[in-house]
Formats: sequence, structure tokens, C-alpha cells
Amino acid sequence: MIKCIVIEDELPARALLRTYLSELSEWQLVADFDNAIEAMGFLARHPVDVIFLDIQLPRLSGISFLRALEHQPLVVITTAYGEHAVEAFELTVFDYLLKPYPFERFLRATNRIHLHLQGNVKEEQQSGVPHIVVRADRRNIKLPIAEIQFVESQKEYVRIVCTNRVLHTRMSITKIETLLAAYDFLRVHRSFLVAAAKVESYSATEVVVGPHAIPIGRLFQRNARARLE
Repeated sequence: MIKCIVIEDELPARALLRTYLSELSEWQLVADFDNAIEAMGFLARHPVDVIFLDIQLPRLSGISFLRALEHQPLVVITTAYGEHAVEAFELTVFDYLLKPYPFERFLRATNRIHLHLQGNVKEEQQSGVPHIVVRADRRNIKLPIAEIQFVESQKEYVRIVCTNRVLHTRMSITKIETLLAAYDFLRVHRSFLVAAAKVESYSATEVVVGPHAIPIGRLFQRNARARLE
């Protein structure tokens, strides 16, 4: 059983999460709160696996709450504000749901968590920083998930563009996509895989990540729109 709590000050949003979670037989909502301070006291006595966390909260924001947590469970941000995504992922949140999110998007997040808790994703045990291991420059490199902006398949190599570096590997883009399956990465083209939280804007034919305009393939357009809306 996956134990979780909800921290959400808007009653309709809290009720929606309760309804969504009631559809999942392997999940148990043990408590819900309208502020982070009460939730912090609860967590000191009752550890849980997952927190669904709003950012705009009274007295203590969701971001400040995350910074104050001594032992952080998996965290799924639920918010109407996309501008906090980069900061949230730097704090190693697991997923970022933009309101209003349909049950399909919620289910995708919970399925990823289930896979993660089954051990299908490698974690840095000491630091708690999620990462994948890629073979580049004749070394095995632990690459933090939060650094990855997008992945591009080239003729002989795959290029992984990160916040402060670029790696080249002979691993296939399909293999990397499998390694990142438990995180919010989106295949927008047969040659491109992007971090959804890093997308700054998009149209029917391209997404923009930092200074990079990345094409959306015709066969990927419907799924890309559904994931990014």
C-alpha cells in the first residue's frame, strides 16, 4: 500500500484529489491538510511515501515547506502556476501537475511513482538525488534528472543537453527514454526527447527549451499537446 497525504488549501482541489486517489486500490490517503505547518507536524510522527503539495499555501508556501523537510518523501506538486517548475525540480520533486489536470495525467504520475517504488529507477542512496547512469567520454556518468533539458538523436551519437553541460553517448534515444520513463519526459519527435518542466513555450510544430527550438513530429503532435496543456 502506498501511503500519501494531500496539502491543498482549496477545498475543490482537495476533494478532486481525494476522488482520484479513491480510484487507486494500492493507494491510501492517510490525511489531508489545508496548510503546510500542520502537515509538517503530522509527518514528524507518521512517515508517508508520497506528498501531493500545492505551492500557494497560507503561512508557509509549498516551496518553503520542501526546504524545511528533513526527510522528504516523493513529492508531486499540484499548482496552477507553471513558473515554479524549475525551482521545484531543483528541490527534487517527482512530478509537477498543472491545474486543472485530468485523471489521465494524474494516473500517469501515480503509475510512475509505483514503478519508482518497485525499484525500476536508480536513486542516489546517500544524497537522495534522482539520476540515470549514462556512458559518455569512456566513463559511466551519474547524471541528475533535474539537469537534463532535452535529448537529441544524431547520426552516430545521442546528445544530452543539460543545464551546464552537453554529453555525447552511443546509447540509443530509446534506451535513454526507458531510463527516464519514471520522470516527466516527453517524446516530441523520433529524434527528440524533452523534459516537460523545461518547456517554456510551444506551438503545434515546436517546443522551446531555453534558446533551443525543438520540432514536434507530425505523429507526436496530439500526445505533445495533451501532455503540455
